[in-house]
Amino acid sequence: MVNLSASSIATYKACPYRYYYQYILGLVPIEDTDSQRIGTNWHRIQEIANMEPGGVCECVEGDYEGEEEANPTCVLCGGRGLFPDDPMDAVIAHLNQTYATPPLSKTIEEWETEKIILLYSLVGYQWYYQDTEYKTEQLEQKFEIPLKSPITGRKLQANLRGKIDRVFAAGSNRFVHEYKSTSKNIDPDSTYWNHLTLDTQTRLYTYAANQLGLGMCGVLYDVWSKPQIKPKKLTQAESKKFVADGEYCGEGFEVMEPPEEVGGGIRVNGVSTQIEPGAKEGTFAIRETPEMFGVRLLQDITTRPEFYFARKEIVHHADDIKAFEWQLFNIYQSIRQMSRNDCWWRNEHQCEATFKCSYIDWCYNHVNIGPDDVPEGFRKVGR
Repeated sequence: MVNLSASSIATYKACPYRYYYQYILGLVPIEDTDSQRIGTNWHRIQEIANMEPGGVCECVEGDYEGEEEANPTCVLCGGRGLFPDDPMDAVIAHLNQTYATPPLSKTIEEWETEKIILLYSLVGYQWYYQDTEYKTEQLEQKFEIPLKSPITGRKLQANLRGKIDRVFAAGSNRFVHEYKSTSKNIDPDSTYWNHLTLDTQTRLYTYAANQLGLGMCGVLYDVWSKPQIKPKKLTQAESKKFVADGEYCGEGFEVMEPPEEVGGGIRVNGVSTQIEPGAKEGTFAIRETPEMFGVRLLQDITTRPEFYFARKEIVHHADDIKAFEWQLFNIYQSIRQMSRNDCWWRNEHQCEATFKCSYIDWCYNHVNIGPDDVPEGFRKVGR
């Protein structure tokens, strides 16, 4: 049985050998790339933010009949089984848990800053789209549907898997909603949008929506452009003012003043920050804490929200659905053929395209990885 998801299809299209390592052998890196991790966490906090305030928490299986039905370790509801009245409480709890311990590749400040970027970007997103014209028709539609032959209509030895976050209605049109995160330019005339018209994930979701009887849907792409600004060092004048009044970018902070001999750290809202002595006695410059950076980021978001957020509707027609059905059929046939032959070809043009492939060292050094091998830096997952 071949299980196809948006990520496995995209992986196969990029490089069959990459597909073999990841989806046949089940070998994945222990540590995600920054892009993968941030994208996954952005999607997750959006999901949490859209949960029903005060409703039954997702950790409860079946009908909620009492506290004993909840998962006592659930961070979203605190084991109560009821989602908080303010979804942002659950978002913060989730982020605090997710970013509790930095990996070896990150400093404590870098790890905390990544958390702050996600939190304040979500706050800015909710402010920007508070008056949305889209009406939610359906939330979280998981699917596992059989792949059918476009020739005979019979079920093949393959399933299509995924989860549609929600279906929106706007007038007479209906759209599958999809969150995207990117570091690219998202101006209306950028090539980013042209690429999304060919996106495998949303083509799969509109195909699945059609198969599930949800009707013909387009796609509402909801794109977040990750911040380009980073934590910075304040000027000496800014540092002096900040220590005096505790105000930064319109927000108040509790600041513990530095000692008479400048050179140690100062504490901002209880967090130590770096301080650099100036050439003249008594002068100094401090570096933003992650929280200070967060309020500056939010100020930038509210000043130029169109840099950070964009939405675009893309319509998929019946011809698009039919063409995608044939694409799935051809991919399935190709995967089956390579599996039977136990022979997978490599796409050398994808080794370092956009990002460095996680399996590049094995290919470059002609290392044979068997079904029982788990190389250092990787873990084995079930598929």
